Amino acid sequence: MHEVYTCKIEHLSPSVKLVLKVLEYRGLMTQKDIVAESYLPPRTVRYALSILKKEGILEERIYFKDARQCLYGIKTPGYGEIISNFACGVF
Repeated sequence: MHEVYTCKIEHLSPSVKLVLKVLEYRGLMTQKDIVAESYLPPRTVRYALSILKKEGILEERIYFKDARQCLYGIKTPGYGEIISNFACGVF
């Protein structure tokens, strides 16, 4: 996982961490794909995605095959996230 986000994910619930791990290994996925891969209920996945989005870890894209759905993935860390990790002692 991006070590840059270590400080942000320490306090998160196991289900949120599982969704993050699934996205790390599988790349961009729809919510339905995450539910199928993680065996978590859809409501739990929605909650996890909202938490990850609030933390600034989640990237959301338009799914061109079906505009009703979104693709979710891990956001590439920016300069600000890298600098903030020095305060956490990650680097």
